[in-house]
Amino acid sequence: MQTREKKIDALRRKYNFSELGLYFALYKRYTGLEIEKNIRYATDGKRTYLDIVYEKNGGNEKHPLFIYLHGGGWVSGRRTARIYYCDSWAKQGYVCANIGYDYANDAKHPEHLREIFKGIEYVLDRAEHYNIDSTKVVIAGESAGAYFAAFIGAIATHRELYQRFAIPFKYQESFNVSACVLMSGIYDPARSLDTKFKDMDGFSEALCGLTAEELQGEDGRSKRDFLAPSFYADAKFPPSFIIGSKQDLLLPESVALHNELTAAGVMNQYALCGGLNGVHAGALLCQVGDGKKALQKAQAFALEACADREKEKI
Repeated sequence: MQTREKKIDALRRKYNFSELGLYFALYKRYTGLEIEKNIRYATDGKRTYLDIVYEKNGGNEKHPLFIYLHGGGWVSGRRTARIYYCDSWAKQGYVCANIGYDYANDAKHPEHLREIFKGIEYVLDRAEHYNIDSTKVVIAGESAGAYFAAFIGAIATHRELYQRFAIPFKYQESFNVSACVLMSGIYDPARSLDTKFKDMDGFSEALCGLTAEELQGEDGRSKRDFLAPSFYADAKFPPSFIIGSKQDLLLPESVALHNELTAAGVMNQYALCGGLNGVHAGALLCQVGDGKKALQKAQAFALEACADREKEKI
């Protein structure tokens, strides 16, 4: 095994073990929800599974779609630990798709994006079955998941990127993202190295295949359009609710994206969490404190963005 692969594997084991506590921190049993777990959406990936969460008695009306992508530095992450965040959105009337994807030691960028779009396609193929209004889509994620959520938003608003990343997505002409909800994200891997977030050099090397020096050098700068969703933070970018945490070394990434979108005239809001939610991706603990406030604000923001999408249809 090569040195780089050993490094990635060590990070995977380290962070997947540390995520065990998320099951207990995030767990809350909701009543009245249907949860379909471990649905295989593609056969050519190790972790290409998703979960669907929705209200049992949602009626026959169409519901907006909420897509969640887990974090884990691109090398780890437990999809199932995020079901409970999806539950909170399902109680607001969303059909939620909690989509997993392969780690960086099993798939090279942009294969993760191709996998995620396969998961989205799987759900949209069944829009009638789940009573989904496919014109109202909210996509969310934390950390590396926010990176992918932002990239999905960028691709949906810059359709030439389907070809750029060789994404065979059947709904590329009609798929739109009404809003992004982005928690403690990484939006430019090269820029994120300046934050000194622990193991960021290993995370970015796993995703990009470049050392920290290469990523911040001429080679990395020439590939920013390929590696950084913030490269597409222009007027086309979807409305975005950005959540940061006070004690998170990656906080500058959230602030930078907020400033970029504001400068581009994109509808966006920024929330800062402290207290129990002040650590990296602390907003996932959405049942208490600032995490609960951020969730409520994000849901109000998404509701407004979806309403704006409805107006565009008229």
